[in-house]
Amino acid sequence: MSEVIDQFRANPGLRTLAVVDAEERPVGVIREQRVRELLFCPFWFSLMQNPTIGGSIASMIEDCPTADVERSTTELLRIAASAPDGRDLILVQGGRFVETLDGSQLARLAMQREVELAQERAARATHIDAAGRAFQRDIAALTASLSDMAGQVEAVAGELSHRAHQTGRDAVTVAGATAQTLAGLQDLGDRGHALAATMARIVEDSRLARTVRGDAHAKIRQASERASALKAASQSIEQMLALVIDMASRTNMLALNAGIEAARAGDAGRGFAVVAAEVKALARQTRAAAGDITRYVDHIRDIVGEVSAGFVEVERAIDANNGFSDAIDRAVDGQSATTLTIASYVEQAVFAGREIDMRVQDIGRGASAVGDGAQALGQLSAGLSAAALSLDQRARYFVRAVAAA
Repeated sequence: MSEVIDQFRANPGLRTLAVVDAEERPVGVIREQRVRELLFCPFWFSLMQNPTIGGSIASMIEDCPTADVERSTTELLRIAASAPDGRDLILVQGGRFVETLDGSQLARLAMQREVELAQERAARATHIDAAGRAFQRDIAALTASLSDMAGQVEAVAGELSHRAHQTGRDAVTVAGATAQTLAGLQDLGDRGHALAATMARIVEDSRLARTVRGDAHAKIRQASERASALKAASQSIEQMLALVIDMASRTNMLALNAGIEAARAGDAGRGFAVVAAEVKALARQTRAAAGDITRYVDHIRDIVGEVSAGFVEVERAIDANNGFSDAIDRAVDGQSATTLTIASYVEQAVFAGREIDMRVQDIGRGASAVGDGAQALGQLSAGLSAAALSLDQRARYFVRAVAAA
């Protein structure tokens, strides 16, 4: 305790004495006031002789908050203020004692902090004023840019609205033309299907005609074969007629010989002469009849030859007709397939025309919507201009308010 008293006597300005352990870590503080109270006591000398008081300072040590010396002034003042008495503060570094701050030092530190805060506020006010002016300039430039952009947007919106209306009118015109085209394609498709059905009937009729031509060709061939047989039969008849004529000539010769022999016989041969004359007349008639038949058979043979030649010509004509008919059938088949293809393409075109019509209607509705959107965009642009002016006014008010603060 005597050492503590000597420390206070040697340093009149000392108000608080820090107590540290062997490792220089703070344990607490001894305040000058406690020491003075002990010295002002009339029995202080006797108390000093008491080993409990004079030999130990444990009863004089008081707790004191500690703070690292690296902390800011604001934090040091806050730590000191958080203590129950808030009069003293021990500064340490790495846990070791550095310095003790008493109440007067803390007061000077607080005053210094107030000066620093005032300087900071002044600097901050200057900085805020400069920043406010720069902000005002930026807001003014932004407002001018927004106003210019709003004007441009309004002009674009007007142009867009005009084009949207024009597009809508064009879409209506295209829709009308598409409807007419669609009706024409529909009629063309119906006619194409009708033409395809007609082609199919023509193909079927051609097949039936081919069958009929085949039957006619077979019948003509059979007739030609029969005409050939008839010609062969006429030749056989000619041969038989030649035989009859030859027999008639011989009979006539025999009748002539018999008449000669009957004339030689005189009266006895008259009856035989009459018979010979009758036989001769009959042979003459037979020969004349055979000659007539021969002429008729020649005429029949000529007719049969002409008929056979006509059948040959007819067969050639039928063969040629069959060739032509086959070519026509193939052409008709090709045209039928082509017609069906055209009809299919027309149906596809009709479907595409309907799709185009729907798309054109959608375009018309879209153009109307774009026109409405353009008008709304124009209104929004006007609102943007008003908002830009309001932003400029509010920025000015904000700058004045910050500058006044």
